[in-house]
Amino acid sequence: MVENRNGRLLITALLGVALWLTAGCVYWNTFYNAKKAFNEAEKWRKAASFGAGRVKTDLYEKAIDKSLKVVEHYPNSKYYDDALFVLGASYFYLKRYVASERRLRELLANYGDSEYAKEAELYLAKVKLERQDEEEAMAIFERVFGADFKKSFKGEAAVALGNYHFENGNFGQARTFFQALRDSLGDDRDKCAAQQMIADSYFNDFKFSDALGSYLQMLGMEPDKKQKYSALYGAAMSSFRLMKIEDGLDYLRTLAGDEVYFDSVGVIRLRMAEGYEYDEDMLLAEDIYREVLEQEANSKVAAEAAYRLGLMYQFEYDDLPQAKEFYDQTVKLSRASEFGQDALTRSADIGKIETFKRTLTMDSTTTQEMIDEAAYTQYQLAELYWSKLGKPDSAMTEMQYVIDSFPNSRYAAKAMIALSQMYMEHKEDPYTSYDMLKSVPKLYPNSDYLPEALEALEMKGGSLDTGYARIYLDKAEYFLADEQNIDSARSYYRFIVDNYPDSKYAPQAELALIWITETYTNPGDSSTYYAYLDFIDAYPGNPWAAEAEKIVAADGSGSATEGSGDTTDVVDDEVPRRAEEDFLFGGEAEAEKDTTLSLDPLVAVYIWPNGDSIYNCPIEPVEIREEFIYPVEAYNLEWEGALYFQILLDFSGEVTDYVLKIRCESEEINREASKAVASMVFDPLRIPQEQQGKYMVYKFQVRRPDHLR
Repeated sequence: MVENRNGRLLITALLGVALWLTAGCVYWNTFYNAKKAFNEAEKWRKAASFGAGRVKTDLYEKAIDKSLKVVEHYPNSKYYDDALFVLGASYFYLKRYVASERRLRELLANYGDSEYAKEAELYLAKVKLERQDEEEAMAIFERVFGADFKKSFKGEAAVALGNYHFENGNFGQARTFFQALRDSLGDDRDKCAAQQMIADSYFNDFKFSDALGSYLQMLGMEPDKKQKYSALYGAAMSSFRLMKIEDGLDYLRTLAGDEVYFDSVGVIRLRMAEGYEYDEDMLLAEDIYREVLEQEANSKVAAEAAYRLGLMYQFEYDDLPQAKEFYDQTVKLSRASEFGQDALTRSADIGKIETFKRTLTMDSTTTQEMIDEAAYTQYQLAELYWSKLGKPDSAMTEMQYVIDSFPNSRYAAKAMIALSQMYMEHKEDPYTSYDMLKSVPKLYPNSDYLPEALEALEMKGGSLDTGYARIYLDKAEYFLADEQNIDSARSYYRFIVDNYPDSKYAPQAELALIWITETYTNPGDSSTYYAYLDFIDAYPGNPWAAEAEKIVAADGSGSATEGSGDTTDVVDDEVPRRAEEDFLFGGEAEAEKDTTLSLDPLVAVYIWPNGDSIYNCPIEPVEIREEFIYPVEAYNLEWEGALYFQILLDFSGEVTDYVLKIRCESEEINREASKAVASMVFDPLRIPQEQQGKYMVYKFQVRRPDHLR
């Protein structure tokens, strides 16, 4: 009996040991496999300079899977901190930054003395950097760089800090970290890359002599193919800035003569032509640009050659028609490139010259409106020459023409102020500039632009600071908003309408008078409603007419129907409109009726006529084949804002259908915006599955050209 009992105890003990050994073996194998997968993934990643190698996602996923089993099933094991580190690092390289930060913080909080703690701190800094928390990331990197960390960790911190300061334009600080990497922290692979960043920082800091020396120093550091190219290219550009043209050309000839860089010959020749331009050998530069344009297979390189020729003909040869041809060729070769976009603008600007040519011949039938329009057109031409075409003398001639030919236009004072500034900036003639400014209060005491002249003369608030419409508008708004003195406000608004009918503030004052009547002394009939309609008709295209339209629309059938009982005109007007709606949306069939007709316009944008909801397009287009150009016909309006479209994309991301739901008062702007939207191409892979094949709302932002601002 005793023997049996002792035998059972022995068997139980042996079984317990076996189970313990089995569990330990399973646990060890799990962690071993996790670490093995992680180490293999790291070998792949560390293939390139600065640790920016390839990522084997399957190996990191395997490391995560095995490490999670250790964390979940063996929380008290001695390898728990190892597993946390593998998780934090693996999540980082798989760009799962939230999960990575959570595991790294757990490791640092609970295992501060772990052999992985310092490396975990480095990874935490990189996670914070990826999550755009740059301030905290840089604080951690600074701590790593300045404390007792491994050389490789300090090197990574130096790279991060150097890149951060470089990208933020702090080139001196960036050099401090790249120099540390080059001199002591980096391996042989990293030192030349750090030297290139040092050279680039000098170049961007306009220290071209130091940049040249640093680029040449790279050549003695056994650079790879790409680094050698960067060194010689940078040395050439630095030499050009130092006006050592022949030295720069020699560096470029070295590159051009090396068959390793055969694919880059087009770019190298562009830079050689640029060097000849620095040396004022325009004929040789032009010959090279033309050769590249004719021979280069790379459309972007050929586009730059065409662009450079356009600049040459615009600014060196003063041949705008030929410059426009080269700009148009640039756009055709590479519309989406930086050169293509600027060429498109320059071509459009040159094209506007025809639009702005002097066409008004004044006689007895010429109205003030015609004079103002002609004056503004010439003013725009002067601005175009000044700010876009780089022709200040032509700009001054055209601005003087506005003053001389249209002295009674509303833009004459504006032209005189602009011309005075041109005399100051281009002619460096402060005396003529000052004399012209002093003439503005005498010649145009009631002009809307008088305050600008007084500001420049430092005479605001003086005896001359009176007599123009803005003064009375400010008083009217003060009495209306601050004092609630309706009679005084009405008096000043009326004074503007009666005495300054040509002022840009007259429509605002007239609309304010209608609003005051409706709000404070409503006669209870349809008179204010029709006053709004008359105002809209009187100022087509004016922003204040648009405001009046909003008031009428918000009022439904209008205050015309309130208190009067007379709705005949409104009802009669509704009949054909409803009939048209029935025709467009299928009569009375409920499924086909437009449910958006009575909604707020911005709400209606997000509802299709059958009642289905529409959602915003979540991305911007990758290509716009027909760029929006602010129409000349809308210059006087100076409108900018948002237009709302409902768009439908096909499988390739092209717009196949669109509806302009919220328009602006300029049909020309609506037309040009519609053409741009119709030419858009989106990335279909970035459209959520639930929105594919459905209409989406696209908000098209219209911005006035800079020369109208």
